[in-house]
Amino acid sequence: MGKSRHLAWYILICTVLIIPVSACATELDELMPIIKKEVSGERAHQYVSRLWQYDKWSTLPMWQKTAAEVQEIMNERGFDEAEIVNTPADGKTQYHNWTNPVGWDVQHATLVVTEPRDIPGEYRFLCSYKYNPTSLTFFSAPTPPEGLEAELAVLEKSDEKTLSSLDARGKIILVSSQAGAMKKYLDRYGVLGVVSDQKVGEFDDANVWLNTWSDSPGGWLMNASDSQTTFCFSISAQKGEYLRNLIKEGKTVKVRAIIDSRYFTDDNLPYITGAIKGSGSSGEEVLIAGHIFEWGANDNCTGCSIMLESVGTLNDLIKSGALPRPKRGIRIWTGQEMYGSLAFVEHNLERMRKTIAAVCCDTPAAGYDLNSTNVSLYMNPNVCPSYTDALFPKVFNKYYRSIRSNKHIITKPFMGGTDTYFCEPEIGAPTNFIYDNDGILHHNSMDTLDKVDARSLRDLCIVNAVYLYFLANADIGNIESIADLTYERGIKNIIDKSADMKVRLKNAQDGATLGKILSEGVTTIKYYTGQQIKALESVSRLVPESDKSSAINILSPYIDNTDDFGKLCIEHFREAVDNKATAESIKIVSYKKRYGAWEREAEQLYPKRKTIGSPTLDGIPQDQWVEVKDSPRWWSTGNWAASSYWWCDGTRNLNEVKELIELEAGRPVQNFDLINYYKFLEKHGFVEFVDNK
Repeated sequence: MGKSRHLAWYILICTVLIIPVSACATELDELMPIIKKEVSGERAHQYVSRLWQYDKWSTLPMWQKTAAEVQEIMNERGFDEAEIVNTPADGKTQYHNWTNPVGWDVQHATLVVTEPRDIPGEYRFLCSYKYNPTSLTFFSAPTPPEGLEAELAVLEKSDEKTLSSLDARGKIILVSSQAGAMKKYLDRYGVLGVVSDQKVGEFDDANVWLNTWSDSPGGWLMNASDSQTTFCFSISAQKGEYLRNLIKEGKTVKVRAIIDSRYFTDDNLPYITGAIKGSGSSGEEVLIAGHIFEWGANDNCTGCSIMLESVGTLNDLIKSGALPRPKRGIRIWTGQEMYGSLAFVEHNLERMRKTIAAVCCDTPAAGYDLNSTNVSLYMNPNVCPSYTDALFPKVFNKYYRSIRSNKHIITKPFMGGTDTYFCEPEIGAPTNFIYDNDGILHHNSMDTLDKVDARSLRDLCIVNAVYLYFLANADIGNIESIADLTYERGIKNIIDKSADMKVRLKNAQDGATLGKILSEGVTTIKYYTGQQIKALESVSRLVPESDKSSAINILSPYIDNTDDFGKLCIEHFREAVDNKATAESIKIVSYKKRYGAWEREAEQLYPKRKTIGSPTLDGIPQDQWVEVKDSPRWWSTGNWAASSYWWCDGTRNLNEVKELIELEAGRPVQNFDLINYYKFLEKHGFVEFVDNK
């Protein structure tokens, strides 16, 4: 590289990375102390207690009480709207292919060792639902009133092959992992139930909360097609080891299970939504969402309570005149994770399409004094490049740097599996997900009220309230400052992707490999430059149609500079490849992508999806599934069935979809045929193939 080009490269990097203090920062500085003064961590902690008293039991009647408590809190805080919406708990009703559960209730459940008799009491009495609700997997079947006594058999590996070779008919099996995945095999092999002694991290005296008892692979809540004959208990690893040692010594171990539970299909699964109205007439809103109806005080009573205190505080400030009513409404949603939010989306799709941004608040409030705890902020997927990925972390960094220098804000790629899918294109609300927990408490018996810290709650209430209000009031005057942040993040992302591609050069030892890396590197840098340009373009969503042209004029220099920077990075990458080839006397071989019969067919197929979110394949027998062995409901970059689905809008053929999911995953699609899979989806009504010629 020539000296002048080195200088140009240096000047450009320095220019784009030194961003002046923006109007955005000033506005946030003014907003934070107003909100900080009014937020109460103690009040948020009281909300956690009020919700957890019901949620911890994990039954439909108690979930209904939780919903009523949320509505009551909204009414106490004077929300303009506070509504409970009921959906059928019949095990059949679907919202975008997610099947609502049947109703389930339990009065009591115990598990005790009846043989051998001469063992310490702490190991004879294994668990009780009354004293530890996590000890019984919800949707477990009832036993006869007098209980069910059976021998305990150890299953060394949780799979069907191992179970089929075990003499387990008429017995209860003891497993150390994947207890829920064994349910579908139990009736087939005459197994009465399961005891799980799955370990919780390094803790021997805690037990895992198992929250699925479904026959479907990758399934979750029980629906009407699931068998209702078996049960599952969860005990500590310490107790499990004691039982395993008895069996290893050749002793027969028998246990008695007593479960007073019931199933029903004539009741309702509720969700709750509330809002502060905006002053404008556009109908636009910002949304903060997070589930309830799980065991944990942290997961997710804290998330819901943070939402209530954040929006409640804003409402107080608006009513007192300390803050003007924002232009857009501010809305809360809470209910059953995924099932409830999909019902909410189906009921309010047009409203959701007017939602300019959303936050998912799930398990956020870790212990205040834990040095190991970070605040993890998850970004949008590539299908939804957005300015919020720059703005959301900015608010968090600004607040935490002012009060806690040891608190680290970590941004991570998009993650599915919770209510983060509002960003998908059929809805279009860019969504960021906050998760502030070190994982110790996740889905286990330690997630209790005493672990909830009012100071952590207060911090998170403040930052969420600031973010929600700022966006609810954002207009043309904020375009430049948000563009500054988006531009800064975009340049950094392009640099990072360029660096990633250069790392691959180190191991290239022949011309064909070097040519392939060159082609893929140029494609990757070009693609991610385009992603950052789309994120900048998304800023214009904050203004009405009458201000669009002004917003575009403001954004154009940022877009042009980003495009120029991407081109410079490509040029720099080409030179790095050339330098490698020259230094090692390698002749670069031009790379051409494979284009055979598969690619020719894929080029003709333009799938257009018909459902929102990820398909579950509920209702389709597993032996008819094509290409997938587990449910595609759980989005990840390596789950090709899920990651490809959101790109299918009828404008892209399967070759193009395949390239997009490979670029996001950073690796090629392997052992998965998109043509076969999408023909299967078309057969079952999830997509249609459109004529896009």
